[in-house]
Amino acid sequence: MSDSADHGIRVHREHGVATVMLSRPERRNALTPELFARLAAEFERVAANADDRVMVLTGDGPAFCAGADLSGSAEIVERFAQGPTARAQAVRETTAAALALHHIAKPTLAAVNGVAAGGGCNLALGCDIVFAAESARFSEIFVNRALALDYGGTWLLPRLVGLQRAKDIAFRGDVLDAKEAQRLGLVLEVLPDAALAERVDEYARMLASKPPIALSLIKTGLNRATRWGFEEALEHEAEAQATCLGSADFREAMQAWVGKRPGHYTGR
Repeated sequence: MSDSADHGIRVHREHGVATVMLSRPERRNALTPELFARLAAEFERVAANADDRVMVLTGDGPAFCAGADLSGSAEIVERFAQGPTARAQAVRETTAAALALHHIAKPTLAAVNGVAAGGGCNLALGCDIVFAAESARFSEIFVNRALALDYGGTWLLPRLVGLQRAKDIAFRGDVLDAKEAQRLGLVLEVLPDAALAERVDEYARMLASKPPIALSLIKTGLNRATRWGFEEALEHEAEAQATCLGSADFREAMQAWVGKRPGHYTGR
């Protein structure tokens, strides 16, 4: 078990699960540009740490993440005033966490408690599986701030709900409650607020007990399949299966199956 804190981001590690908690409850966990950069670094650490089998992303207090907080950042406001090239570069730096999250080749879970708006909404949707408390609220609020989608929403939404529904959600910028988000396919399960953490921990530990090489290759293949033809998908599967068949985890899985016992996987 280990814990760390870094100016608004807390990390807890136990049983192969790294829980990354956004921790600015007084600002509904809205993140400054500096905190977005630190979040990207934290995601990269999870990706590189072999002991982290699964990552959970959640928020501290009654909110998940209200998006970006630019209120105290004179530097970013000054950069926005320097023209379109400077603005685009500033946005790229701020959204680096979305890319780092997408590149984690391990299962990622979002435990959404309360509001998830703008970039906070797309941080949640960028995880592989989304669990929501009954109090959760999702909003692609950008249009109501005269902004385009960011934090990967352009890519994520149509893949989760289809193109027409994605346009409707983004055009309106309305707030979706947890049940509506589940109906649309944005959320896997909706739970009472008091049961959210326990359910997500149960699911995360279940995934952490699975063979990590196989999980990583399954996730990678599914993410890439949206831009592949069928032949490319089969080629990936052949290469991935060859890797799995040569692993110690595969031998352990076969022995566990024969012995009618749980497998104990090392990622080798």
